[in-house]
Amino acid sequence: MPTHIDVLVRLAVTGDKEAFGELAERCRPWLYGICFRLVGDGATADDLVQETLVRALRDLTQLREESRFRPWLARVAVNVCRMHLRRVLGRPQEDALSEDQGPCRQARRSSEGPVDALLTLPASHRRLLALFYGEGLSHRELSEVLSLSASAVKSRLHRSRERLRKEMLAMMSEGEKERLGVADDSEWKLRTILLVEPAEELRGAVLAGLREAGYEVKMLPTGEAALEAIDRGEGQFLILDKQCVEPHWTEMLALVQLGAWSGKKVPVGVLVDPDSKRDVFLAWQCGAEFCLTRPPDIAEVVEMVRRVEQLWLEERRSE
Repeated sequence: MPTHIDVLVRLAVTGDKEAFGELAERCRPWLYGICFRLVGDGATADDLVQETLVRALRDLTQLREESRFRPWLARVAVNVCRMHLRRVLGRPQEDALSEDQGPCRQARRSSEGPVDALLTLPASHRRLLALFYGEGLSHRELSEVLSLSASAVKSRLHRSRERLRKEMLAMMSEGEKERLGVADDSEWKLRTILLVEPAEELRGAVLAGLREAGYEVKMLPTGEAALEAIDRGEGQFLILDKQCVEPHWTEMLALVQLGAWSGKKVPVGVLVDPDSKRDVFLAWQCGAEFCLTRPPDIAEVVEMVRRVEQLWLEERRSE
C-alpha cells in the first residue's frame, strides 16, 4: 500500500512543485545528518543539503520506483559531499571520502570514549559507520547509495567495526579492560555450535546428537541469521546445510572463511546432497572444514566436529 511519501514522490515526478517542497522539508533534517557526518561542519552541511535538493529536483525524473526514493536521495547527498570534498581537498573524487582528513588523524590514543576512537579511523570507515548506525540506512540502502554489492557492504562494515574495536581497546587501560570484561584477543574455544538445517527431519537428529556429545547448539533459520550470530560472538562453529537460504551456501562459506563478515575464527562443516561431486568440490574450494552427505551419520558429525576442534586448538596455540 503506497505511503504518503510515495504519493508525494509520484506527484513530484510529474512536476508538482508543492509536493516536492513538502518532500524537501520532510527530508531536510535527515539529509543534514548525512551531510554533517560526512563533512563535519554545520554551515557547510546546510549548503550541501540545499545543493542536494536542487539536484534532486533536477534529476527526479530518473527515479524509477517511488519506494526507492530514500536511498536514491541519500546517494545524491553522498555524491554532492564527494564533489565538495574533492574541491576542498584537491584530490580525485574516488579518494575524497576514503582518505584520512584533517584533524581526525590527530586524535590521541590517550583519549577516551567511542567518539575519540571513531576520529582515529579513516574517513571511509567513519562514513560507513555513520550512515549505518547514525542515519539508520539498511544494508540494502547502503548497497544502493554506495554502488556496492550486499556482500561488499557487510564486509566493509565488519572491517570498520573491527578497526573501531581495536582503537577503543588501544585507548583502554588494563584495569578498564578487566572491569569491562574485554581483551585484545582470547584463546579460541568451542562452546556453541550454530546449526542451519532447513530440513525438519534432519534437524532434530543432528541437534540431539551434538547435545548428547556435550555441545551447546543454537538453531538458526537462515544463513543471514547465522552470519549475524557469528558477528555477535554467539557461536564458534557453524554446521551449514547446502539447502540453507539467504544467502547461498557457497557465499556463506566464503564470507565466513575469509572473515569478511566478522573476522572471528569460525570453522564450517557442510552437509551436501549425496553423489554430488560438484557440491563436494565447491565445499572444499570455499574452505569447508568437513563435508558430509545428507542425511549425515550423527556419530560421524560428532567425530568430525571433535577432530576439527582439536586441529583448531592446536593451530591457535602455535600462532
